[in-house]
Amino acid sequence: MYIVQYYGKSLPVKEYGGIERVIVWLIKGLRELGHKVTLISPEGSDLDCDIVTFPESVAVPNPSELKKYIPEDADIIHFHNDGQMEMKLDIPWITTMHGYGGKEDFDRSQQDNNYCYISDAHRHHYGMPKNPFVYNGLDASEYTFSGMKDDYFLFLSRIDWDVKGLDWAIKVAKRAGVRLIIAGNFHRKSFVNSYWRFPLKRNLGKDCYYAGPVGGRLKSALLAGARAMIFPTRWPEPFGIVAIEALASGTPVITTHNGAMPEIIEHGKNGFLCNTKDEMVEAVKGVSGLDPAECRKRVEEKFNYIAMAEAYLKLYQEYLKQ
Repeated sequence: MYIVQYYGKSLPVKEYGGIERVIVWLIKGLRELGHKVTLISPEGSDLDCDIVTFPESVAVPNPSELKKYIPEDADIIHFHNDGQMEMKLDIPWITTMHGYGGKEDFDRSQQDNNYCYISDAHRHHYGMPKNPFVYNGLDASEYTFSGMKDDYFLFLSRIDWDVKGLDWAIKVAKRAGVRLIIAGNFHRKSFVNSYWRFPLKRNLGKDCYYAGPVGGRLKSALLAGARAMIFPTRWPEPFGIVAIEALASGTPVITTHNGAMPEIIEHGKNGFLCNTKDEMVEAVKGVSGLDPAECRKRVEEKFNYIAMAEAYLKLYQEYLKQ
């Protein structure tokens, strides 16, 4: 099959980018399964596949412009979030919604069954329980696995005081008497020196350390060494790529029941699903009884990039029959 992937940013990204890395893994998986892939993206992309670029000054080509970039012999085009053009193209298409957009995205996604989501919770949030979903997958070989853990817990996410639950993570770690390392970007640059920074600074100390944005070897080492990831997300998480990154590293996840978390975490096996801070404190005490190998196994069996590519191929074939 000849598959075109369209994304409005150049790939791979230099900094953290969950959606972007998922697309890179998808392309890798499709190619390893023997399919031809072309990426359409702005100038600057550099991946192991055919690439067709449009000028970076053009944020999103309009439908008539986009047509000239699509190879004539392509079978299907796969959009990622950028779904305002697809219905005007003369080629089968699918759009994966990776997050939660505004009302326009909700309205548009409910007009066609070619929209795909990234978890069962995600499609239900959009009010589309009959539409397909495909779990994100990663390449576990890119993550260091460790069964030996250091004496710290990890919060790795966008630094968002209440949405991602950083306030809970700090309170839980303090009450449990454990060391917490916090890593991640502030969710808006304008907030780095404003409200969002001050609550964090007030709580830093000997047992609560902010490592800043991390990537590469440092990120891998932090994930592998943590006794557990504390991820008290308080919004309907569409998926939670950071959770499977932790599992791939052999690190259990202490999280909430929000969004797709119950689809990723098996309570008492590779982490804990909690409703309150009290439950999280108890979970912190119980992580030593969890097997790091079970965490890794969960990713290798269910959330790997080949499984993701195979699931999308099945969808491509269905849409080609329409």
